[in-house]
Amino acid sequence: MWVSQISFDCSNALLGKIASNNKVSLVGYPLSSFQEKKEIIVNIAGTIFGKEIDKKSFLKELKESNRIIDFEVNGDFLVGTIKEHSISMEFYTKDIFHIAPVVISENIETMTLGSFRKESLIKAIEVFEKLHNTKIKYIKNRKIKNISIIKQNPDLTGKQKEAMGLAIKHGYYEYPRKIDVQDLARESKLSFSTFHAHLRKAEQKLMPFFFNNEP
Repeated sequence: MWVSQISFDCSNALLGKIASNNKVSLVGYPLSSFQEKKEIIVNIAGTIFGKEIDKKSFLKELKESNRIIDFEVNGDFLVGTIKEHSISMEFYTKDIFHIAPVVISENIETMTLGSFRKESLIKAIEVFEKLHNTKIKYIKNRKIKNISIIKQNPDLTGKQKEAMGLAIKHGYYEYPRKIDVQDLARESKLSFSTFHAHLRKAEQKLMPFFFNNEP
């Protein structure tokens, strides 16, 4: 399978813009999609990370958007249906797989995509290059080891959610990492050992396969 990871400025994208406006991060998946007239309808699911006040303002703005058809929230877990532009048709096709969750944080959206056909993968990437300032991290032909799937929203404590949100926000799970655990602990104003324990427990509960940059 051909596999690629891309990142792009999502400040003018639907979810990216609303997340940026309200200082939250999102980790999730498009679940299914179909064409309706000149629009692409996409069902999505994911987890919201951030301060409680910021998450509330994010949901308020989300509700006000005319491109949100439906959504519901259970704790930090979001399921919804959104409208995408028709130019996205080359991306939402039967040939494209989401190998890992989409991560939206600090105006940057990161996707890991796969396809059995290189030309289909290139066409999908070109959609984002037309719409956004896009960086291709890699394109490789390889056999994938796993595909990360959102299962059940785990029961994280408040401190574990804060630790995970901070790590995503500051690029801890990017490759190469933009920050280490010691700096994250200082940012959180917790001791290294306390912050490290919260972060590791959150990782164990939340998404054991989500942090592989390359499948």
